[in-house]
Amino acid sequence: MLDYRLVEAFAAVLEERGFERAALRLRITQSAVSQRVKQLEDEMGRVLIVRETPPRATQAGERLLRHYRQVLGLEDDAVGEIGSRSASGYQHLPIAVNTDSLAVWLLDAILPLLRERRITVEILVEAQDRTLAFLKSGAVVACVSPQREGIQGCSSTIIGRMRYVLAASPEFRERWFKDGFVRAAVEAAPLIHYSRDDPLQHRSLAQVFGGRRPDSPAHYVPSTEKYVDAIEAGVGYGLVPEVLAARALAEGRLVELEPRARIEVPLYWHRWNRHSKHLQELSDHVLAAGARILEGGADSEGGADPGVGAGS
Repeated sequence: MLDYRLVEAFAAVLEERGFERAALRLRITQSAVSQRVKQLEDEMGRVLIVRETPPRATQAGERLLRHYRQVLGLEDDAVGEIGSRSASGYQHLPIAVNTDSLAVWLLDAILPLLRERRITVEILVEAQDRTLAFLKSGAVVACVSPQREGIQGCSSTIIGRMRYVLAASPEFRERWFKDGFVRAAVEAAPLIHYSRDDPLQHRSLAQVFGGRRPDSPAHYVPSTEKYVDAIEAGVGYGLVPEVLAARALAEGRLVELEPRARIEVPLYWHRWNRHSKHLQELSDHVLAAGARILEGGADSEGGADPGVGAGS
C-alpha cells in the first residue's frame, strides 16, 4: 500500500517546480523532501522524477501523479458529502487551456461557479496543441484541446469552434495590400505570431496559396490582448479570434484582408472520468458557456463523443 506522506512530497516537488519550494509548502526541510521522494522511488522500484530544472515526472511518475490527484479528488468529494469538511475548505481544480480560449471565453464560463462554490482553480496556459500533455501527465484534471482523441481514463466532449479572421488596420492594408492579398505583398508585409510554436498563421497562408506558403517577416507577441493591440496599431497583420475582432471590424478599426484565410479550430473539453461533483459542475459551466460564446458546442455533435477517451 502506498505511503501517501511520501506521495505528497513527490507531488509537491512537481507542482511547486522544485525541491526547495516543495519543502516550504510542506513545512519540512529540503533534505526531508529529497529523502521522502527517494524512499518512494526505492519502494516502487522506479525513478519517478527527473532531476532537472524544473524537475519533471518520468512516465511512471506521471501515472502516479494522476492516481494521487484522483485520490485527492475522491477524498474531497467524500468529505464534502459526509459534511465534515471545514467551513473554509476548498477543492482545488487545476485545468489547462490555450491563451485564446482564456482571453475569449473560458474565464467568463467559470466565474459564476467560482463565486458560488468552494472551488479554487489553477489555470495552466500552453499552446493549444500541447494542453493535452498536462492532462496526460496528471498535472490537471481537465483541459481544452483541439484534439478530439483523448487519453485512457478521460472523456472528450466538443465545446464549439474558435473562428479566426485574417485582419489588419485599414492603414496597414492600404500600405501593404492595396493591390490585393497577393504573394508578393505577403512576402513583404510583417506578420504577427503569438509565438514561434503558433501554427495557425502558416496554416492560413497555406490555405490561400497552396502547399508552398509565402515566407513573411514576423513579429512575436505572446499575449492575446497585446497581439490584437499590435494589429490595430498597424505594425503587422494576423489571425484574430472572430469574437474578439467583431467590434473592431464593425467600427472600422480592423479590416478582414482575405476571406479565404479564415480558420476554424474545434475545441474539446477533456476531463477525468472519475465521479466528482465539483469537476462535473465545472464541466457543465465550461460546455454550456463555451457553446454559447463560440456559437456551437456539445449539442451540435451530440455531447460526449462515443468511444473517445479509450485510447492512449
